[in-house]
Amino acid sequence: MNFRIAIPSCGRSDTLLNKTIKYLSTTNIDFKNVDIFLSRADEQEEYTEKLKEYPVNIIIANNNSINAQRNFMIDYYPVGQFVMGIDDDIMSLESKMNDKKTFPVTDLVGLGEQAFALCTEYKLDLWGINASFNPFFMKETITFNFKFIIACFYGWVNRHSEKSYVYTERYHSKEDYERTIKYYKEDGGIIRFNYLAPKTKIYTEKGGIQEYRTPDTEQLSADYLLKTYPLFCKVNNARKGKFAQIRLVDQRKKVKKSL
Repeated sequence: MNFRIAIPSCGRSDTLLNKTIKYLSTTNIDFKNVDIFLSRADEQEEYTEKLKEYPVNIIIANNNSINAQRNFMIDYYPVGQFVMGIDDDIMSLESKMNDKKTFPVTDLVGLGEQAFALCTEYKLDLWGINASFNPFFMKETITFNFKFIIACFYGWVNRHSEKSYVYTERYHSKEDYERTIKYYKEDGGIIRFNYLAPKTKIYTEKGGIQEYRTPDTEQLSADYLLKTYPLFCKVNNARKGKFAQIRLVDQRKKVKKSL
């Protein structure tokens, strides 16, 4: 196993144990390579007790947002380290079987080694999976272009460079969009396994980002991205709901043609 697994967590020791750790125990990973990053030092005893059967490493980040936690993780690992980032509420990583069915990935070591081999071959530092857990929309492809990399399950070659860090304002809940943009802008591509997707109750699990995620904070986050990266994202009017939505699109060629 040539990579580390990094799991940020806040106020969800039971969730972590009953979901992500439970799933990882069905795979072939070595728990000695799993690092749990806590945002509050006062939770260390609770997490240590809950995870006592697993030889994981518990690290105190002492940051009050997931964005800051993930930036801490960048600083924690040495340059060149391969890291697979997984959220604390993942029930399973699923692979497409057909347009109606998926099956759980148990060879997580094999996936990680394949992904990081592709990173090395193509000189790209970010890889990820399909954001939609719907086999009909999951495709039997691996792509290298500008596709969204969801933050609940992704991997990176660690660099202490500007592209690796996201905005740390607590309201910025779309940090995975920003990360995708920054890596694509610098590297010229991103690796995505379109036949893989996370099984998780995204946006509904108690604790974590849900403690401060509201329609107002989502709008602030969207406005920040649209202002900071105007050539790489647009408002997504096709998706309706209470939260502001954006979509990723490289508009640089269109802008050049209009000059």
